[in-house]
Amino acid sequence: MSQSTAPQALPTLEKTPVPGMEPHRRCCELPRVGIAFFAVLTLISVGIAGYFAGRHQSPLNQELSELPLLNAAAAVSDEKYSIATGIISEEADGFFVLDHNSGLLQCNVIYPRRGGQFMARFTTNVAEAVGTGAKGGKYMMLTGRAQFPRASNNPAASTVVYVMDTASGNYACFGIPYDRVVANANRPQQGAMRLLTTGTANPVIDRDNLR
Repeated sequence: MSQSTAPQALPTLEKTPVPGMEPHRRCCELPRVGIAFFAVLTLISVGIAGYFAGRHQSPLNQELSELPLLNAAAAVSDEKYSIATGIISEEADGFFVLDHNSGLLQCNVIYPRRGGQFMARFTTNVAEAVGTGAKGGKYMMLTGRAQFPRASNNPAASTVVYVMDTASGNYACFGIPYDRVVANANRPQQGAMRLLTTGTANPVIDRDNLR
C-alpha cells in the first residue's frame, strides 16, 4: 500500500541588505561623472580652437597677410632743431639734422658692417633754397621715397628730404648722393646734397590761365 507524501513548502530566504553597498555604488558613479566632465571640456576646447583657426584662415586675414610691409620714417621738430630718419640703403637709415639758426642740413649714415659707426656724411644749407637767407628760419622737415636711376657716376639713395620754411611757406627737396659700392667696400664717403626742386605753399594764381 503506497503512501502519498504531500509536498512540503520550501523555506524562503529573505534578502538582507548588505552593509556598505550604497556608498560603494556612489563611489563607482564618481569616476563616470568625472569622465563626462572632461569629455565636455575637450569638446569645448576643440570648438574654440576650430573657431580661431577658421578666423586665422579667413579671406580677410589672408588678404591682410599679403599686404606689403611699410618702411616707416620719423620726424620731430622744435624751436632749434629738426630731426628725421629715412632709408638710405638696405642696411641702414640716414639720420637727418637741420639747424634752424644756420640752415645747415646734415645726413649721417652708419655702416653696420663697421660696427655701426657713422661712415657717410652729406650736407647742404637750405637757407638759400627756401629764401630765408642768413636770418635763420623756422623749419619743418621730413623724408620721402624716390627711386632714381642708378649709375656709377651719379649715385643716389632712394630717399629724399623735404624742408619747409614755415614763415614764408617755401619748401625744397634734396637728394642724397649715397654710393652703395663705396659702402660695400667699407670706405667712408661724404659730399653735398643735391637740390632737386623747390616750391611754395602760397602759389600765385594766374587767373588768365584758368579762363
